[in-house]
Amino acid sequence: RTGLKERAIKSVAVTLAAQGVKLVLQISSIAILARLLSPSDFGLVAMVMVFTGLAMQFTDGGLSMATIQRDDITHAQVSNLFWLNCALGLGLCLLAIIISPIIAMLYDEPRLVSVMVAMSLTFIIGGMSVQHDALLRRQMRFRALSLIDILSMVAGLSAGIIAAMKGLQYWSLVISPITTYSSKTLMRWGVSGWRPSMFSRNSGVRPLLHFGAHLTGANFVGYFTTNVTSFAVGYVGGAQALGFYNRASTLTALPTKQLLPPIMQVMQSVLTRIKDDEEKLRKAALSIMSKIAIVTMLITIGMVFTADRLVLIFLGEGWGDTVNIFRVLAVASIATPITTFAAIIMVAVGESAALMRWKMVALVILSISIAIGSIWGVKGIVLAHCISGVFVRMPGFLFYSTRYQPIKAVDFIRRLLPVLLSAIGALILMMLVKRYIDIDNVFLSVLVEFIMVSTVYIIMLGFFKVAREDVRELALMIKVFAKKAKG
Repeated sequence: RTGLKERAIKSVAVTLAAQGVKLVLQISSIAILARLLSPSDFGLVAMVMVFTGLAMQFTDGGLSMATIQRDDITHAQVSNLFWLNCALGLGLCLLAIIISPIIAMLYDEPRLVSVMVAMSLTFIIGGMSVQHDALLRRQMRFRALSLIDILSMVAGLSAGIIAAMKGLQYWSLVISPITTYSSKTLMRWGVSGWRPSMFSRNSGVRPLLHFGAHLTGANFVGYFTTNVTSFAVGYVGGAQALGFYNRASTLTALPTKQLLPPIMQVMQSVLTRIKDDEEKLRKAALSIMSKIAIVTMLITIGMVFTADRLVLIFLGEGWGDTVNIFRVLAVASIATPITTFAAIIMVAVGESAALMRWKMVALVILSISIAIGSIWGVKGIVLAHCISGVFVRMPGFLFYSTRYQPIKAVDFIRRLLPVLLSAIGALILMMLVKRYIDIDNVFLSVLVEFIMVSTVYIIMLGFFKVAREDVRELALMIKVFAKKAKG
């Protein structure tokens, strides 16, 4: 707990630097695989990943966060949690094998049986290192975690690309995650140095299980909420439509998935250590959330404005149907960082049960929206996903969460509204002048257009005092991060 702020800044700096490397790797793999595989290959594996990703929530069982969140924890308790994670992984693997024929019948696609059986191996492999990862996060050893993530990602992506070049088609998308999980598990064991003891009774693990069960429930329902759109697109439009949606979703989520985890991983450790000081927690959380919102909005309007060029660069010719889906999903991505951070605050103060209740409400809202949107086919489903997320689920969750943590609704409005208004104003203005921008080189065009929309956005933020202060603090933090990462 000593020097917490200094360690937090250094941890974020290190992990952000690592995320930059991972972003380059991810973008490169997307561009390469999009040219080696067909949309139906991605759609086929995406059908299975809707279910395997859901099951992966149970492999963790909420027990990694239970280890991180606990003020004091013993070796016996962590060991018991380790064996529970292994048992969950094995059970989910067997369950996936059993239900694979049902999934194949649901989509009327026999190939899904073998794909799902192969993907089920990730449950066993992943479950064996959940507690090793949790201990490394608890100790805030983010430099080691970042190195593990990068090396395992390189191994997985390399295996997938080689398999695709050998003509293994959709199997390359199966080989890649299995390789990633395997290498990650081996490195976590090697770096952490922790070894479990045998399962023991009366270790006092019951409160950890109670916390983990509620968090797992929240993650389980949250995963349904995240993936019900993919399921609906595949069910209504088939593998081809889901392939377009999957690539658009992957691209729009890429900045969030690369920039958000380093901040959230560090904040999970930091917020749990100041959770008993409400005023300190409130100030820290609001400051971080507003800066996350500023960066998120910048990325979002940049993606919307340059969507046609980005799709051409990353996916190549033949993916034109992805552009409009990409734009809609880019707008929807606004909600993810804000709601994710609000959820982390609730977990830090021990309100996993309340979080689970909201996730259930959000799933109902999204399901009803998609059911209505499906009347207009795949486009209607994607629009329903976006509208319900930005205008219903995000504000609804922020107001709901005020009952369980020290940040109030007026605090959210004061910090987030100026950012939202600035983003909308910048995007509208730039879309009006887009027709006058004519640059043949696609790479140069994206660069120029992004600089223009960013400049307008920052100028508009300057009209709001709160946002102006956040931008100034954000610039100073970036300088500090750069120095810490070099150090």
